Amino acid sequence: MKRKLAGLAILTSIIVGCAPTPEETLAATGFNNVGTTAESTIWVAGKPNVDGDYEVKVTGKLHDFCNGSVLAAVGVQICNIGEPDRGSLFIIGAPSGATGGTLTLTDGTIVSLDAFELPGHRDLKLTVGSAPSGSRGGFIDVQFTTASGDILNRQGKPHR
Repeated sequence: MKRKLAGLAILTSIIVGCAPTPEETLAATGFNNVGTTAESTIWVAGKPNVDGDYEVKVTGKLHDFCNGSVLAAVGVQICNIGEPDRGSLFIIGAPSGATGGTLTLTDGTIVSLDAFELPGHRDLKLTVGSAPSGSRGGFIDVQFTTASGDILNRQGKPHR
């Protein structure tokens, strides 16, 4: 019912003469808004595509980053893309107990990560962070934090 109403809203907006927003289009096509950072909103497909993957999309300032990305396992990079003048966006699969984390880039920059629930995926969360303009390279380490203050390594195991 929700999808039909969203589709009707998009059709109505086209008839009236205004195009739907990217957010309206994603919602109408079955994507879930899983979280918003200071600059962007992360969307994940509600159902797998023909390859069995759950697509990830981004709207907002970094709107064209990460398109074509798909969900991945704990500690696996889902997206790492950026531009010198807009910064970089990092999305990493996280254990279900994660409440946030940090990412260390190859240039030594520390990026704070926010954790977001994934509808229909009880064993996985997304952690998302953005690095400022001028930060370069991929990441060399990721750590996840839990509500109890535990630190988990890239595999989601207690950090030693």
